[in-house]
Amino acid sequence: MHWEISLESNLEHMQRVTSEANNRSRCAGKQTLTVLNPIARIDQHIMDDSDLAGPVLFFLLFGTFLLFSGKVHFGYIYGLALLGSTSLHLILSLMSPPLLSSSASVVPDPHDHDGDSPHLSSTLTFPRSASVLGYCLLPLVLTSLVGVALPMDTLGGYLLTSGAIVWCTYSSSGMFCAVGRMRGMRGLVAYPLSLFYAGFAIMAIFSSKGSGALAKTAAGL
Repeated sequence: MHWEISLESNLEHMQRVTSEANNRSRCAGKQTLTVLNPIARIDQHIMDDSDLAGPVLFFLLFGTFLLFSGKVHFGYIYGLALLGSTSLHLILSLMSPPLLSSSASVVPDPHDHDGDSPHLSSTLTFPRSASVLGYCLLPLVLTSLVGVALPMDTLGGYLLTSGAIVWCTYSSSGMFCAVGRMRGMRGLVAYPLSLFYAGFAIMAIFSSKGSGALAKTAAGL
């Protein structure tokens, strides 16, 4: 009897783990498709399951493609990712509106001065912010893959990298506005995000293979 009970409990545990893994894979696929199709409508609850495995994988792929180009930037990549995610989460949380009380009968205390202080959005948590930033790095990951074979310090490389920055910024700003309930603020949200992704774009340009304009200029100095 004891081994039957143990077998049943193990089977139930395996079913729960399998179900959770399937749910996470579906969420990761949905978030990736949202980045690849930035003009589609974004669900406000898309980041309810804040998955960090996908962003870590994208950053790892980005660094691996730069490694194939002959440059090792893993320390810079994860350092910029951590610093940028923390800073952007703080900034965007302060920009997002506070949550309204679900009960209309709650009367605010006139002696409570907490409403006059800056707030941190409870819907925009740090894992959600890091997840959005990581998933929206996908266009730059593809750009770094192109840089393995082609020089990016040319006019075509500049245009491709600039388009990737715009793509990353547009996708991430839409997600942040949807998750953080920020209406009419997409331009303000997009500005710091574009600076964040520009840092990774610079790594992709200077780490690409080839003898483009920047390499020739550096050789002549």
